[in-house]
Amino acid sequence: MQMRSLFATSAVIVMTAALTLGAHSVTLDFESGDAGWEFIDEDVSNLGDPGPGEWSVRASELGLDGNALYQASNIWGTPGDTMLVGTFAIYTAETFGDFTLTMDVAAADNDGMGIVWGYSSTAEHYRVNIINDGWPSPPLDGNSGPMAIMHKRISDSEPWYELLDVQHNDTGYVDYPVDGTRMGWTLTVANGQFAFESDHGASVSGSDSSYAGGYIGLQMYAQQSEFDNIVVTPANASAVDADGKATTVWASIKAAR
Repeated sequence: MQMRSLFATSAVIVMTAALTLGAHSVTLDFESGDAGWEFIDEDVSNLGDPGPGEWSVRASELGLDGNALYQASNIWGTPGDTMLVGTFAIYTAETFGDFTLTMDVAAADNDGMGIVWGYSSTAEHYRVNIINDGWPSPPLDGNSGPMAIMHKRISDSEPWYELLDVQHNDTGYVDYPVDGTRMGWTLTVANGQFAFESDHGASVSGSDSSYAGGYIGLQMYAQQSEFDNIVVTPANASAVDADGKATTVWASIKAAR
């Protein structure tokens, strides 16, 4: 009887762990440094400027809150400047499937920067980039900036990425501020559907039925910017309301839109 009771208790613990794994929001504000982050440059064979990337946590110099993650180098690629590639900051402490991601961004240059998700390697991930300048040139996929562009990474060699969506000035893209003005970015990932919005005036979306989740992060192309207050809310994340009842954060987000 004692053994059955212990087994039942263990089963409850295992089931509870399975239900709650990855079901919490993550806030990354860099006040305690860069724990959980890994900084990865493209292979040097893919780069026009080999860098290296220069990621660091510093007291914000661009008007964000407290400490922020900053990238300082001019690393860019490809050698023929046909595709936006450069350096990554990847949060490797845990993986995410469906989620909403928000963050604050302040730019000090007008080149490429954006969000990475579903990351397992430089050869396998999804990304969105915004850029005010006229790169890449000549573009491998037919798209040069200014633009917001969404891609799926398919290889570590040409063509590198597969186009999912693009927005140019004539379809609503608005150049982002380069004077340190705070921007808010939002990425929503749900059932293989992806949607990115920046409050400065960028919006792209795409889909991939083979999406299977992965790490989240950032990607830079010849760009200097700060990032702060990164919040990742998984689709099944729950919080406790004032009455002590569990509420689904994802449902609340969708209802508010």
